[in-house]
Amino acid sequence: MPTPPSLSELQAGFARAMIDGAAPALLPWIGARGIEPAARLQIYRNSILSTQVASLLSSFPAVERMLGGDCFDGWATRYAAWHGSRSGNLQNLGDDFADYLEAQAELAGLTWLGDLARLDWLRQSTILAADGAGLDALALQVALDAAEDDPFVHLLPCVHAMAADFPLLDLWRYTESPDHLSVNLDGGAQGVLLWRDDGQVAMQACTPAAVAFFIALKRGGRLSAALAAAQVVDPDIAIDALLRPLLGAALISDIPIIDCREYNA
Repeated sequence: MPTPPSLSELQAGFARAMIDGAAPALLPWIGARGIEPAARLQIYRNSILSTQVASLLSSFPAVERMLGGDCFDGWATRYAAWHGSRSGNLQNLGDDFADYLEAQAELAGLTWLGDLARLDWLRQSTILAADGAGLDALALQVALDAAEDDPFVHLLPCVHAMAADFPLLDLWRYTESPDHLSVNLDGGAQGVLLWRDDGQVAMQACTPAAVAFFIALKRGGRLSAALAAAQVVDPDIAIDALLRPLLGAALISDIPIIDCREYNA
């Protein structure tokens, strides 16, 4: 009679069965009790996949609306079976779902699909971001007066931005109200600024140059470096136009005062 597997071997075998759908070495050690061992494992695997697909649906509502429920369920199931959850937090499942969809030959004609999925994912990142308080007009002016000529500008954690080669925000809004809105996918590039307002995701259309500006600030760049990044996209863009949406929604969290003596010590 073969030696029974250890507890760790049983656990590893069960995990492989949940990922790969089969674990031949594990089957002899599973009691049938009216259900074949392979079928018993499949019940667990189907339950896990169902939970993961439901999580993906929650993270990618616009993609589901455009593909339709059955089509989305099929691709989400294939993704979950191929990818699996690499975290104990299901909210992390789907971090490369957009790349996965873009890599599928059957979906190649839907050139907008990957970016729509990325916007869905950014919306989730926005709602889950850490809390923070934006500077009001007075506090912002005080911070600017105290800062050096080329300050660092820190944005709230919930601020995100992306750009696409088509009217991305228009398409996302169309998915919510297809009977009342229309979208022209040949309408040119469009950027999207996202933030959290009163617990909800707010989105505003912006230029791709503005997106480059926001992303540079999010990465910790100085104001001049962020402006330079924007002017690579649009050489004529002005700093006032770039700052206006940040000031209007109070999305700047801090303008730190840097003591130059720290760098000269």
